[in-house]
Amino acid sequence: MQLIWKRLKTDWASWMVIGFVALLPFGRAPEIPLSILALALPFLLRSPAHRARARVVSIVLIPLFLCYWLPMVLSSFDSFEAEKSTLKSLAALRYLAAAVSVGVLLTPPSARWRVLKWTACLLAFWAFDGFVQLYFGSDLLGISMHSDRLNALFLRQYQFYGPTLAMLSPLLLEYARRRWPSWAWVLSFALVLGAVTIAGMRSGWLVMAVVLLVYGLLLITQRENRELRVASLAVPALAVVVILMGYMASPLLQNRIEQSLAVLEGSESSVDFASTLRVPIFHTALRMYEAHPVNGVGVRAFETAYLEYAEADDIHVQRSGGTRGALHAHNVVLEVLADTGTVGMFGLLAGALLFWRYWRRMSPAQRQEAFPFAFAVCLVFFPVNSHFAVYGTYLSSLIWVLLGLWSATWRDDAWKPPHS
Repeated sequence: MQLIWKRLKTDWASWMVIGFVALLPFGRAPEIPLSILALALPFLLRSPAHRARARVVSIVLIPLFLCYWLPMVLSSFDSFEAEKSTLKSLAALRYLAAAVSVGVLLTPPSARWRVLKWTACLLAFWAFDGFVQLYFGSDLLGISMHSDRLNALFLRQYQFYGPTLAMLSPLLLEYARRRWPSWAWVLSFALVLGAVTIAGMRSGWLVMAVVLLVYGLLLITQRENRELRVASLAVPALAVVVILMGYMASPLLQNRIEQSLAVLEGSESSVDFASTLRVPIFHTALRMYEAHPVNGVGVRAFETAYLEYAEADDIHVQRSGGTRGALHAHNVVLEVLADTGTVGMFGLLAGALLFWRYWRRMSPAQRQEAFPFAFAVCLVFFPVNSHFAVYGTYLSSLIWVLLGLWSATWRDDAWKPPHS
């Protein structure tokens, strides 16, 4: 019993992070481990050792957080939903607290390996579960497939399944690359690629294309990947087989691919059809920015502002009976411009530059440790992708947990000047 208690005292934070990932399919449930981590911070700061570590972590996290948070606050002053934007800005402080706690408590490499191990298992299960649902109509837990798209454990939030699996795939692929045999890495890659494809969300397809490109470059350029290179030649063949099996079994996937190919016609109407009627949303987001170029229409006020700036015949307003518009801009750049204006865009660019500066400052060994978390953050912010709401709880909490894991790889001497 004492051994169990001792392990809980040392390992609880990594299990909170694992629990956060495991609960992502279940609505607001990830708020539970996230809130526990945030509330733990004041207690951690009572320890001199944790305070010292928090100072190192804060050097990384606080400037990045200000790039994200200050535009939110400034957008609240004249927001179309002033109360909602203000509350959203205040509530966002929990992301910083949780990220600092993660950065402090997951400093030991064993804690991060535990997170990678169990997250890899979770992601592999999600991918396999998707195929089970596709072929049998319900997944391993008896969840029936959504009428619009494959959903696996994500229930009615089917739109999160494929993109989340794609954005978090570096956690599985890096653990498999470093700890599993070559054949297991190849199988993991093919399984995730296939699951994201059959999920039918094109944002997930685009993210996986980036993952393929990056890992292709890694395998070519890094010496330690020699053993994987030959085995990786099987990835395209396996992926084609998996995707063809999914295509033949899923009329929804067939329709999705046919719809996507309509973009090749080149006309605005074909692009609108291929993008699932996103073009009116993009135009309306730009009009919001033109009308409020400094600080936008307000964080999470896009839906309310949409009614004012949409065209009279906007399809999304018509579908709602004139009561509301689109929920968000479906693109990270357009959402930042519409919600937080030029201030938000400067914040996004400054955050990207800081992220790159911190990455360049890390040693090669630190970069290897940090790679799966940093790469996952880059995938979340991939700018040309159709996107979730970047200021929404789901994506915001995911971003800051990943940044917390990234900051946990920083060493205490990282900011000391080099010896002359």
